[in-house]
Amino acid sequence: MSNNVSEHAPSDTKTIAPSEKTPISESRLAAGFVAPIIGRTALRGVNGYFNFPLIRQGEKVTKAHVDRAQSLGRLYELIAATDEK
Repeated sequence: MSNNVSEHAPSDTKTIAPSEKTPISESRLAAGFVAPIIGRTALRGVNGYFNFPLIRQGEKVTKAHVDRAQSLGRLYELIAATDEK
């Protein structure tokens, strides 16, 4: 008997590529998209789960804000809240 797990995995199982595991703020493509908002001022607040504030109006956006927004699926809301018009 072999202890190889892949022998027991269904053939239609999707494997996750290493690039899919990379946080958005660490990939070069995404960093170019997100880096311009770092240092901007939030024009309005953005909340995460349970209405907990991700960033408040008037705060400067940091890499930590971007990482947290990405992990909560609120990155586009963060970008929109910092849009310079």
